[in-house]
Amino acid sequence: MENASKNPHFSYKLFVFTEGLGDAIIPKKYRKNIVDYLHKANIKHVPYFGIGFYAYILFFLSMAADIFLLQTNYFSNVDIIFGIILSLFFIPIIFLCALTISLIFCKFYLDLKIAKKVRNMEEVFPEFLAELSLNLKAGQNFEEALENSLEKEFGCLKDEIEQICKKIRLGTEVETAVNEFTRSYNSSIIEEAFNLIVLSWKKGARTPTLIDRIVDNIEEIRFLRKKVVASVGSYRIFLSVVTLIIAPAMFAMSFYLIRLIRGIINKVIESGGNQTVFFKINAIRVNEIHFIWFAYIALVLISLFCAAIISTIKSGTLKEGFMYLIYYPVISLISFRIFIFLFSIFFSYFKI
Repeated sequence: MENASKNPHFSYKLFVFTEGLGDAIIPKKYRKNIVDYLHKANIKHVPYFGIGFYAYILFFLSMAADIFLLQTNYFSNVDIIFGIILSLFFIPIIFLCALTISLIFCKFYLDLKIAKKVRNMEEVFPEFLAELSLNLKAGQNFEEALENSLEKEFGCLKDEIEQICKKIRLGTEVETAVNEFTRSYNSSIIEEAFNLIVLSWKKGARTPTLIDRIVDNIEEIRFLRKKVVASVGSYRIFLSVVTLIIAPAMFAMSFYLIRLIRGIINKVIESGGNQTVFFKINAIRVNEIHFIWFAYIALVLISLFCAAIISTIKSGTLKEGFMYLIYYPVISLISFRIFIFLFSIFFSYFKI
């Protein structure tokens, strides 16, 4: 038992080393900003082990990409020493490029989580303001009203208001604590509402009456937003049909029409022989593989632009509708392959 305690298992050592690697990767200069950013995305602890493990994956992928690159026609004839020198040059570059791309996607993912968190806070914000107004009407001061207005149903907003209350109890001014919260999240509704409430409370105005008016205005904004989204629902349906059905069908039909016209022209050329005509018929020189790749690229671009428009129409921002940017290109390409199969059956009846 003593030897086992003095010599930990290999997996535990690997876990500790991986966690230490993840901790070492994060620069100390930006550590506080990264921690705050993760907290805004509702991630309580920094995943040091995950960062270190992902560094392993990127390193092995860089080595695999380097081996693949050295086996291409450009580097297949180099000797071993020169290949090692190239590997020492290629592997760090590939690793840094993959790391940069990963950081971009990671930031985008965190931005999505933050946007979702802000939307959830905005959903329960009127209910929180109603509780705050009732507590102020009951004679409580602003700090007590904030703390007593928290309910479990408020979710992320409850956690953020608790942080405000903790800062106030530690000696931070109310206005400073509230401003730190509102500036952390990109929500004009929450920021403007709190600014008006704090200003009203400092000036000694009728803060509960102001809060009630703010709640009514937020509810009216919600109603108008839903009405606008419903009014443009037909445009969303039209864009979806064009992107997912009509465009793939047109490209698939064009592919087989080109093949059909090519067959007809080749028959005319073959049957014409040496007869003299007043015009010249040339064969169609369209590469079918190139056309298929052109259709793929065109469909992906069309799907991305339509998905961006639909996402903006539905949620008001592109970040919250990020999944449309994935679903629409995939469904469009699948639809294109289905129409290719269906038109292959249809055009097989034309014996040319």
